[in-house]
Amino acid sequence: MSDPITEKAAARHIRTYNAESVDEQAVQMADYVLAELSRALQERGRASLAVSGGRSPAQFFRKLDESDLDWSRVTLTLADERWVPPEDAQSNAGLVRRCMPRVFAEARWIPLYRGAAPDADAAAVSEDIDSVLPLDVLVLGVGPDGHTASLFPGEPDLKAALQDDAAVLCIAVPPKGERLPRLTMTGAVLGNARVRLLQVNGADKRRVVAHAFETDPQEMPIAAFLAQPLTIFYAPDLKEPHEPG
Repeated sequence: MSDPITEKAAARHIRTYNAESVDEQAVQMADYVLAELSRALQERGRASLAVSGGRSPAQFFRKLDESDLDWSRVTLTLADERWVPPEDAQSNAGLVRRCMPRVFAEARWIPLYRGAAPDADAAAVSEDIDSVLPLDVLVLGVGPDGHTASLFPGEPDLKAALQDDAAVLCIAVPPKGERLPRLTMTGAVLGNARVRLLQVNGADKRRVVAHAFETDPQEMPIAAFLAQPLTIFYAPDLKEPHEPG
């Protein structure tokens, strides 16, 4: 079965890695991220990394935690977060703490959830993140509707939030249906990262990304970031260990 992403990515000079398993993908991503962070430390003495949550990145996080990088010189943060405390099972911060305990203990951590109110927390994050921009490395994921971070289709301020020169660095995203309130970095952070990775797992997500190459970002926000400097890392989903192609 042909890969629906590779040809479209190549046309935009985007490199793709196609792993045979989530374990292989985790190693590929960790090696790539660690090399870029090491380069940043060598060139600038400091480095910054923003990661995304969800089920897919857990093994990648564990690989980062095994590294001997000097994490004391790295600022670590999130691309987005549900507005819940880190003890909550749905917290991205909680996932990072569980999967990267050594990294979390050593790195400078910029949390998104502060516990005041979503808008107040977003303003505080915007102030804190400004000093480490542009991010050296950003790791994004993608949802089945084409959202990335917590930039969702159909939100009234989506167009402004996707812009590389968005006026605000972090915004609050209101609840919708069963979706909890969230905080998300805007295009001013995500669109200006020195290096971007996109983790794609499973055939369904692969089709989503392939479609996004031909879709307006208002319909599929991930489309706004399908450009250099991006590298796409694909692997079958955990429940699809023998997926063909």
